[in-house]
Amino acid sequence: MDLLYFLKVLFRKKWLIIGLSVFAVVVTFLFLLNKKPLYESVAQYSTGFTAETIKLADGTTAIDLFTADVKFDNVIATIRSPQVMNRVSYTLMVHDLVNPAKAYRHLNEKQKETGAYRGINADTARRILMDKLTSNQLLQPDVPLERVLVEYLKLYRYDYFSLLQDMMVRRVDRTDYLDISFQSESPELSASIVNNIGREFLNYYKSLNSMRTDESAESLKSIMEGQQNKVDSLNKKLLSEKLAQGTIDPVSRTTSAMETVSSLEASLAEQRSKYNEHANRLQYLQAQLNTLQNGSNSSGGSNNNAEVVRLMKKKDDLTAELARKGGNDASLQQQIDDLRSEIVLKSNSGISKTKKSEDVTALTREINEEKALMNAASSTINEYTASIRKYMGMTNVNAGSDVKMDVIKTQLDMENKQLNNVMEKYSQVQGLSKDDPTVNFIQTRVGQVAAEPQSKKTLLKMLLSGASVFFLASILFLFLEIFDTTVKMPSLFNKLSNVKASSILNKVNFKKNTPFSLIMSDEGSMKTKGLAVFKNNIRKLRFDLLNSEKQVFLFTSTKNKAGKSTIIEALAASLLLSKKTVLIIDMNFMNNTLTQKIGAKLMIEDLAALNKNWGAFQSNKAATDTEGLYIIGCRGGNVTPLEELYNIDLHAFLDAMKDKFDYILIEGASLNAYADSREIARYVDGIFTVFSADTSLGQMDQESLSFVADHKSKNFGVILNKIFTDNIGF
Repeated sequence: MDLLYFLKVLFRKKWLIIGLSVFAVVVTFLFLLNKKPLYESVAQYSTGFTAETIKLADGTTAIDLFTADVKFDNVIATIRSPQVMNRVSYTLMVHDLVNPAKAYRHLNEKQKETGAYRGINADTARRILMDKLTSNQLLQPDVPLERVLVEYLKLYRYDYFSLLQDMMVRRVDRTDYLDISFQSESPELSASIVNNIGREFLNYYKSLNSMRTDESAESLKSIMEGQQNKVDSLNKKLLSEKLAQGTIDPVSRTTSAMETVSSLEASLAEQRSKYNEHANRLQYLQAQLNTLQNGSNSSGGSNNNAEVVRLMKKKDDLTAELARKGGNDASLQQQIDDLRSEIVLKSNSGISKTKKSEDVTALTREINEEKALMNAASSTINEYTASIRKYMGMTNVNAGSDVKMDVIKTQLDMENKQLNNVMEKYSQVQGLSKDDPTVNFIQTRVGQVAAEPQSKKTLLKMLLSGASVFFLASILFLFLEIFDTTVKMPSLFNKLSNVKASSILNKVNFKKNTPFSLIMSDEGSMKTKGLAVFKNNIRKLRFDLLNSEKQVFLFTSTKNKAGKSTIIEALAASLLLSKKTVLIIDMNFMNNTLTQKIGAKLMIEDLAALNKNWGAFQSNKAATDTEGLYIIGCRGGNVTPLEELYNIDLHAFLDAMKDKFDYILIEGASLNAYADSREIARYVDGIFTVFSADTSLGQMDQESLSFVADHKSKNFGVILNKIFTDNIGF
C-alpha cells in the first residue's frame, strides 16, 4: 500500500469525513452561542528566582536555570494546591454570606430547593468558614455538618475543582514573572480571586517553608548528636586499646625501637673493631717484651731468669684480676707497679742495666694501656649487646592488637565522614531557615476589574473544531484501513496467497439492478463508472470461456457468500449476448440462491425418472423466460451431490447436455465448509474459484485453493470479487 492508495481511501470516505467536520462546527457554534460571556483578570508576580545575585570571574552569572525551573514548578503546584485554593474558596463564600447584596454569585430558585442549601443556615456556614480560615484548616468531609458545607460550596461553584477549572497559572516565557489569570461571569469575582490567591499563596508558602526547614533542622540536629556520640565512643575505645599496649602508638614504638637497634648495632660493630685492634697490638707488644726478657736471661744466669718468669706470671694474674674489677682497684694497681719494678731489677742482659730497665718499663706501660683499652671495649660491647636485646624485645608488637586498632580506626574514619556530611547539611538547613524564599515575591500587577467580556472567538473556534475533527477522522479511517485484515487489493491477494487472480470483478450495488439486467442493458444507460467496469470485466471472463474450447464449468468458492450466483448470472447474460445457449445447474444444495432467484421449474433430483435416457431430455422443461437461457435447480438440504444423485451418471448426463447447450455453468457449495464442489470437480471441464475481497485469507482458504490447483488443466484460476473500483489497479 502506497500514499496514493491511502488518498483513495480518504476520498471514498470524503462525505463521511466532511459530514463529521461540519457537525463539529455546528456543535461548536451552538455551544458558544449559549455560553455566558466571561470576564478575565490577571495578576502578575515577580519571583526573584532568576535575579543576578552573583557574577563569576568570567562575567557569567551563577544562576542554575534548571533549579530556577524547578522552583517555578514548585510555586505553581503550591498555588494550585487544595490548601491555597480552599482558603480562597472560603474567603469568597464568607464575602457572599456577609454581603448578600454585593455577592459575586447568586443561586436560582431551583438551587435553593436542594438539600445542600437547606441543610445549613448562612450564619453557621459563615462561622465555620471563619474558624477554618483562622486556624488554617480545611473542611473535613467525615464531619456531617462540614460535609454539607462542602456541598454548599459546590452550589456556588466555589469548590476546589470549579475554581481550578477556570484558573490558569503560568510562567511568562523566559522571564522572572508568574501570571495568575481567572475567568468568570463576574468581573469583580475574577479580580478578587487573582488578588486573593496571591496573598494566600504567600502566607501558606512562608508557613510551609518555615515548618519544613524547622523540622529538617531538628531532625538533622538529632542525627548529628547521635553521630557525635558514636565518634566519641570510638575515640575512647581507640585510646583504651593504645593504653593497653603500653604506648600511645604501637606502630611508632616499633619504628623507633628498630631505628635504635640499627644505631646500636653500628656502634657495636665499631667497638668490636677497636677490641680486635687492641688485641692485635697487645700480642705484638707482648712478643717484644718476651724477646727482651729472653735476651737478658741468657747473659745473666738462670736464677735471675726463673725469678723474672715467676714475677711476670704473678703480674699477669694481677692484671687479669684488675681487668675483671673494671680497673678501679688501687691496691692491685700498686702491686702490679711494684712487680714491674722488681722485674726490671732482676733482669740482667748484655746491654746496660739502665737501658733494659727503660725498655721493659716502656713496653710494660704500653701493654698495660692496650689491656685497659681492651677491657673498656669489652665492657662497651657488653652494654651495647644488652641494649640491643632490650630494644629488639620492644619491636615484637602483638599482631592481633594491631589489627583490632586498624578496625577501630577504619570505623572511626567512616563515622567521622558521616558526621561531617550531617554537619554540612545541618548548616545548610540552618541557612535555609533564616532565608525566606518568598522575600523576593512582589506583586507587579494587580488584578483589575475587566471592563468588557472576553471575546468568544467564535469563528476561530469553529474553524479549529472543524479542522480537528477532519484531521482526527482522517487518521481514524487510515488506521482502520491499515489494521483491516481483508484482502482489499489484487496485489495484496497475490502476496498473501501466492496465487495470481485470473479475473477481477469490482463491487457493484445490485439493489436497483440485477446482474442479468445490468449486462443486458445498453452501455449508455449506465450512470456510474462502477457498472461499466463490472460489465467489461464480465466480458473478459466470457472471453476466457469462449477461448478455452471447453463447455462445462464449475463455479465454487472458499467461503460462503463470495458472489458465485451473481457471477454465474452475469456471465450467462454475457454469453447470451454472444448468441450462445447456456444451461445453469444449481448444485449448491446448502444455498440454492439461483434456483429461487431465476425460478427453476426442473429440479436435478427429478432427473432420476429419465432412467438414464438423456436423449429424451426435453430442454423446454428447463427453459426460462429469456431465450437461450436454461436452468436446472435443486430443492436443497443438508446433502451432497453424490448422496442426492447416487443413481445418476453425471459424466453421461453432462456429455448429453453438451450436445444440447453451448455452455454449462454449475454452482457448487463453498470448499471450506462443504464437500459438494470436491465431488463435482471430477466431472467438469474447468473450475473457477470465487474469492471475496471483503474477507480475510486464512489457512482453510489456502488449503481450498491448493485443492483446486491440484487439478492443473481444469484450474481456470481465482475470480477476485467485490474489489473497490478504485483499488483494481493496486
